Amino acid sequence: MSTMHDPRWLQAERSASTLPSEIWRWRAVDIATQVRVRSVSCVEVLKAFQRRIDSVNPQLNAIVHDDRERALETARRADVLLRSAPHEAGILHGVPLTVKLNVDVAGEATTNGNPAYADRIAEADSSVVVNLRSAGANIIGRSNVPPFSFRWFTENPLYGRTLNPWRADITSGGSSGGAAVSVATGMCALAHGTDIAGSIRYPAYVNGVVGLRTTPGRVPAYHPTVGQRFFGHQAMSAQGPMARSVADVLLGLRAMTAADTRDPTWVDARLEHADDLSAVKVALVDEVPGATVSAEIKTALREAADALAEAGYLIERAHPPEIEQCVDVWQSIVMTEVRLGMISAADSMEDPDIKRSIHNMADCAPIVDLEGYVRALARRDELRRKWNKFLGRYPIVLLPVSCRPPQPWGADLGTIEEMRELIAAQSPMIATAALGLPGISVPMGLSVGLPVGVQLVADSFRELRLLAAASFIERDKGGTSALDYEAD
Repeated sequence: MSTMHDPRWLQAERSASTLPSEIWRWRAVDIATQVRVRSVSCVEVLKAFQRRIDSVNPQLNAIVHDDRERALETARRADVLLRSAPHEAGILHGVPLTVKLNVDVAGEATTNGNPAYADRIAEADSSVVVNLRSAGANIIGRSNVPPFSFRWFTENPLYGRTLNPWRADITSGGSSGGAAVSVATGMCALAHGTDIAGSIRYPAYVNGVVGLRTTPGRVPAYHPTVGQRFFGHQAMSAQGPMARSVADVLLGLRAMTAADTRDPTWVDARLEHADDLSAVKVALVDEVPGATVSAEIKTALREAADALAEAGYLIERAHPPEIEQCVDVWQSIVMTEVRLGMISAADSMEDPDIKRSIHNMADCAPIVDLEGYVRALARRDELRRKWNKFLGRYPIVLLPVSCRPPQPWGADLGTIEEMRELIAAQSPMIATAALGLPGISVPMGLSVGLPVGVQLVADSFRELRLLAAASFIERDKGGTSALDYEAD
């Protein structure tokens, strides 16, 4: 395959004269550039975003905690550093971002949407927070989640519901719903998210932003307030950046990946490969076993394939190995682990929705004993070998994020059969998470007033291959923006 010219995300910085007048509309790459050349101060940037938060967050409820004095002091110190030692400025110097409620920020409660954790104050930062601070980012708020970060719908008894800026009756996604809404509407330039079954990709999809689920092990995942992590979280859960552009996601990725020996699952894997920009063969997946891919999503897939073909990629319709079996393995492993504690914790909460959702998920999953759990681990290994072979032929897979348009609130609270159908619709996210693969949700505009998007998946630790391909789709479609959202 031939090597393409560098896509737009490698030439992402803009001059001050071409930027929008409101700083909160700027991309993270532009904020970092203008702060570095001192055309704007970190304090000015922070105050612009805080005004935007004051304008729209009371209605949307995406950011549920913000320590404004701490953020202001961080911005002031960042400005002093630029004057005294500019060479020490990190790649996110002065960039405002939100951090999800399920990771630790020292001195703040890691509630994870559970009232029982309201007083669980973190004594130290999580690994990813350490990395973001080291890169110069300013944490300006904590983004809302469902309890235990375990629904595709963000609401909880502590902080309430996070609304989708496109339509209030449609889910804001989960579990990184607050993150997606905060970045979609300009309350931050970057947002941190986590993903074990689509929790970055689905909120990005329903809010019209870019969301990157990294390979597990790429971003260190140690959280001081969390005890032992079961295998499902070690092998399937991942963190990543969410933003309004591919260029910003790349910047966030570079900041998040630094080492932390507190996380024994972190992998010292190189980020860049010689063929990241190569026009490789792409598997177009527009049929998903057990689910009906909606017409608008099929249209989005076709348009994304056309954009990639124009950039030199070779597109072939194909069927990835055993998606339904991958979902079954995810359920056998993760839901078995959920039964060890999360269900009883949910039952103790005064929140009928999280009880119903988790029980519905559990009722759809096989009940396995120790032998069944071990055999599920072995089946995962077999499935991953099959996918390795498939990815050898098709280094990029283009498939739905979800097979359905953004869902109304409570779509996971119906009958068991309805939950099975929802899981099947979400299977492109669940199956790829089960195998520990990276994936990116790319917005494709609006359909009937709601965002629509596609997912790209690649082999482990090939995130830049995904970002390169996503940049061509973004260039063709122009992205989707909720920056014009105004509260009633």
